[in-house]
Amino acid sequence: MSDITNIRLVDKQPAKFFSISLVWVIYLFFLPYVYASINMFSIFFIVFPGVYILCLLAQLMHECWHEYFPGIDNKFFYLILSWMIFLDPQTFDIVHPYHHSQVNTYNDIEFHPLGEIKNKLLRIIYNFLEICLGNIFVLIVAKFQILKHPKLKQHYCFRKLIISILMRMLIWGGIGYTSHLLLGVTTGQIVISYFITCWIGSFIVHHCELIEHGNLIIEGNLKERNLKTRNLKPSGILERFFLFITHNHCLQHSLHHSISNIYTRPFPQTNALPDKTVYISFSEYLVILKDMLTGKCPITNLE
Repeated sequence: MSDITNIRLVDKQPAKFFSISLVWVIYLFFLPYVYASINMFSIFFIVFPGVYILCLLAQLMHECWHEYFPGIDNKFFYLILSWMIFLDPQTFDIVHPYHHSQVNTYNDIEFHPLGEIKNKLLRIIYNFLEICLGNIFVLIVAKFQILKHPKLKQHYCFRKLIISILMRMLIWGGIGYTSHLLLGVTTGQIVISYFITCWIGSFIVHHCELIEHGNLIIEGNLKERNLKTRNLKPSGILERFFLFITHNHCLQHSLHHSISNIYTRPFPQTNALPDKTVYISFSEYLVILKDMLTGKCPITNLE
């Protein structure tokens, strides 16, 4: 019965593209007005429903990249969802295969675009910017690394970049301008409220990834490295709230790496995880962040 239920849930996933995208457009339309009305108290509105929706759109974008949804054009929706959350789809498209094949090593150019930073001070500065700015910072660094890479730069198309920039301007600028015309908000209120949403979204999404892979360098085969991917233990209020905001992204993330050809994420606890699966709490995650901010990165050798 669980398999039948999962198939039905997968079939319903594409319907989220339209409903969540519509809610996201409505959110962006009203956000500047809410910000203008209550100023910094709008942070609560930005976190929920704003970041909650953004995390879901980012997750759906990722699932489209993996082509998990039968019966739809996954590549087309991957592009649309990327633009809707203000990401350059080319960068993620180029680096994400390395995340799966080189996970938990410095060769994972999605997570470690600069590889191993041997200078301790530079490593601390980089880690600080990564922790504070989140996913946007890492992907910008990854883009510059792609443009310098002798092989990867051949896959980066500047015509697609121009199209991506224009589409993001059309979506975000169009919604913002409509909000300006109908609600009377100023350009500054639009830009600031959108910037805060993007930053908090980037921050939350990347800390989800840091829980899973942050400061985790493993010397071993792919199966062993996948198994060491961390998962957030739903043991306390903070952990449960974080899992709620991120749609259980890091609840069983090691399962996604172990069997990435199967769509498992919306179905927590349907597939059994190995006994050696790694779970951590927020208090343990804070220790990882402390190590990153002091330049420590122990390498685990499994051989």
